[in-house]
Amino acid sequence: MKRKSRNFRCRRGAATVEFAVCLPVVVLIVFGSIEAASMLFLRQTMIQSSYEAAKVAILAEGTTQDALAAGLAVADGRNLEDVQITFDPTNIESVPPGDLITITASAPGDSNSLIPFGPFQNRTVSASAVMVKE
Repeated sequence: MKRKSRNFRCRRGAATVEFAVCLPVVVLIVFGSIEAASMLFLRQTMIQSSYEAAKVAILAEGTTQDALAAGLAVADGRNLEDVQITFDPTNIESVPPGDLITITASAPGDSNSLIPFGPFQNRTVSASAVMVKE
């Protein structure tokens, strides 16, 4: 009986050391996966925001303000911060039918990250949509 008790204590000590060595790696993988998923969500939101703004901008009666509001509504609905939407050309009301309009939505990774450090700090996530004016 004494021998079994000694082996159990040795194994328990080994398990504790293994746990202490593996825990930081597991935590790093979990938080890295969460941050990567957050940035993919941000990228998808920028795609959707630029697309929605472009849908409004290409209409014959579409205005820059209406297109901007449509793009920002998507970003606001997903609780994103510091979203910028730019238009090329800047005044879409003066674009003749048949010309291209480019809408770009961008947001900084810093203010939209779940953790205050990581590979996405000091980076900007952006997406563009190009459509023909009606």
